[in-house]
Amino acid sequence: MIYAMAAAGADTVFIDQEHNLHNTETVFDLVAHAHAAGITPLVRPPQIDYAWITRLLDGGCQSLLIPHVRHPSEVEHLIDLALYHPHGRRGVALVGGAGVNYQEVTSTTDAMRWANENLLIALIIETPEAVEALDELLLPGVGLALVGHGDLAQLYGVPGDSRHRLVLEAQERVRALCVERGISYGVFQPNPHLIASEVELGAQLIVHGGVFSFIRKSVGDFRRTVDEALVADSTSELVQPCGGPSIHR
Repeated sequence: MIYAMAAAGADTVFIDQEHNLHNTETVFDLVAHAHAAGITPLVRPPQIDYAWITRLLDGGCQSLLIPHVRHPSEVEHLIDLALYHPHGRRGVALVGGAGVNYQEVTSTTDAMRWANENLLIALIIETPEAVEALDELLLPGVGLALVGHGDLAQLYGVPGDSRHRLVLEAQERVRALCVERGISYGVFQPNPHLIASEVELGAQLIVHGGVFSFIRKSVGDFRRTVDEALVADSTSELVQPCGGPSIHR
């Protein structure tokens, strides 16, 4: 699937451990294949936790998308876990594995610098507390922020309404502060007709669709094409195979 997405032109693949059942070993395989395919693996762990963050980074993941942040202290803890000295206290495991791109480590300080410089910490702003504390959440070390409109709309009491005034105001606040601080800004945008406007507003990451939605759309488009062909073919004959569903010949 990752190679197919890369061949289709995707720049990044979103690997979700919050809502999917992938175990850590599977995620490591997906991350390695994404690097091999030439696209960026963006991994969302379920929470800020030493075991999750450390193992993902040591397994070659260089882009973390963190959900449900609420307080600056959580971001400070995340940066402390994810970055080496002098910016954090990430557990040291410089053994020439995926965490240092399988290179032999001849200088600890150079390897730490490389790991720090090749790490993206991204925050999903999807709680009212995060919106209120946004100025304190976008600390040095955070490279990207985007609004999780599904959870935010629910917590604002308007579930499913991603275009509600409160959600749009939060998204604009995130965008404006990111621009002001030189932080990348991204969006979850399921509607392809709104992507052009997102790009115009400066979005540098657009998360769109997913495996299930891509399959449904492709199969649905093909099914409609077949149905149109059958309607156009007035000589089509309905055949009932023994023990099977009706098909057209």
